[in-house]
Amino acid sequence: MEVDKVYNEDCLETMKRMPDDFIDLAITSPPYFGCRSYGNETLGREDNPLDYVENLANVLKPLKRVLKSTGSFYLNIGDVYFGTKGFSRSKGSWKRDTCHHYNDHKICKQDGKYLQHKQLLLLPERIAIKLQEDGWVLRNKIIWEKPNPIPSYAKDRRYPVYETIFHFVKSRKYYFNHELAKKIKSHRDVIKCKIEKYKDHQATFPEKLIEPLILTTSKEDDLVYDMFSGSGTTCRVAHRLYRKYLGSEITNYDFFEEHPIDIEDSIF
Repeated sequence: MEVDKVYNEDCLETMKRMPDDFIDLAITSPPYFGCRSYGNETLGREDNPLDYVENLANVLKPLKRVLKSTGSFYLNIGDVYFGTKGFSRSKGSWKRDTCHHYNDHKICKQDGKYLQHKQLLLLPERIAIKLQEDGWVLRNKIIWEKPNPIPSYAKDRRYPVYETIFHFVKSRKYYFNHELAKKIKSHRDVIKCKIEKYKDHQATFPEKLIEPLILTTSKEDDLVYDMFSGSGTTCRVAHRLYRKYLGSEITNYDFFEEHPIDIEDSIF
């Protein structure tokens, strides 16, 4: 299979063509439930958040086959509130440019239990538990603290300033460079890193967030895969750090024209 390439297709199609034990590291951030719509995807636009958990787990099943036993998988996923997502965004200074994405998403009715307005859905934890049931080993729950979070204002709760990154492996012995992690101050399970805007997307993967993950859990010439490549940050950083890369992105655009990949000096 050709590497150093982003395939414009569903990640399930890309992984079908991968042999077993093919990639060394996977880093990705899938569409969140009920949030932004990127184009022709269906994941994240389900009526019921529990269907989203099930669908995402099914998408991730082939990844376990193609990841090497020494490899790692990082999953970044954000939580949401049921119904109105839990903040005022329809007017004034708190209004978001992407309001229509929420308004256009029709969700199931409340049940007075798990499904009720203002309920924090705990989707990251539910997905992590589902992956544990599929045989993944959860090594870290990393907190990504954002010094400049996108405003999500509400008068009756605290201001959310973090997202979760889960570090999964498939075997007891896997590659992790602890000495390097200590040297670059990436040995703790809290990462403080600003969000970065790309064009009209207010929250793409920051390169400073991805780089220590690649450095500490892969070696030069290893193969790094992002199954939801988006703006291509994972692939771009992997290339800059002298790793091979693969990406899948269902949105129809010319990756190399829109997101040129250049080798630069590491930020560390």
